Amino acid sequence: MGNWHDFKIFLALAREGSARAAAEKLSVHHSTISRRIEALEIEYGVKLFDRLPSGYAITAVGTELMASAVQIEDEVNGIERQLLGKDSRLTGEIRVTLPDAFANNLLMPDIVAFMEQYPGIEAALIVSYELFDLTRREADVAIRVTKNPPDHLVGYKAARYACANYASLDYLENHDPQHQPKETRWIGWGDCVSYPDWVKKSEFPTVPTRGRMNNATVQLAAVKAGLGMSRIPCFMGDVEPDLRRVPPGKAELCHDVWILTHKDLRSAKRIQVFMEFMGNVFRRKQDLLEGRCPIT
Repeated sequence: MGNWHDFKIFLALAREGSARAAAEKLSVHHSTISRRIEALEIEYGVKLFDRLPSGYAITAVGTELMASAVQIEDEVNGIERQLLGKDSRLTGEIRVTLPDAFANNLLMPDIVAFMEQYPGIEAALIVSYELFDLTRREADVAIRVTKNPPDHLVGYKAARYACANYASLDYLENHDPQHQPKETRWIGWGDCVSYPDWVKKSEFPTVPTRGRMNNATVQLAAVKAGLGMSRIPCFMGDVEPDLRRVPPGKAELCHDVWILTHKDLRSAKRIQVFMEFMGNVFRRKQDLLEGRCPIT
């Protein structure tokens, strides 16, 4: 195989099963994936994938190649991590994976402030709820919601955040979930029933759901538009002037936030300063995160 970039393309397609998904992983155009795989098959006279309506299915020859390619990937990534781990410069790129709610609703001003304070460091944000693999160098730092980070990652628990029930001011003026539950609506997450388990265990177990929106930032937009009420993080709901917590307005700590990197990268200076900077941000925002800043 021609070069390591070809290995990466082959492995990404084998793992993802579609050119678009592989392209998203590698930050290239999907046509690049298809073109390079076709070139490889022509060059070596083998068929690595079957093209199906549902995507790319790896062949027996491709499966054999994948085992060797994974070994090469592990070696290359190990070398890259070792080299980056010894880098004492405050220059270069840091790939940071984090959920969109953190990027859009909590940390963006601070990420901008970090890049202004360290102009030689380029923060490349990978905004996703997917758990990107730091061992495979899919990211350098993860700001992740988890209770038990994997053993090969190092870092610290930066915060816990609380959630509460929110609705728009207009919605609360016209709906009473306590006394008129049938006229009120939860905004559904991903459930196909009107009364999923999370509703039954909530403060308003007889309020049905409407819609299915399995993303916190989309839920927030739906609450602001007046679709119904939603349980979302307090750092999202408490800063919105047109939203209020649904009475009785109790906030509950619900999730831990960790800042993590691979153990091989912990000595890299730019990663150290980024993780320290973000840790200070989370500490400054502790009251907001833990639900102690409601609008009344």
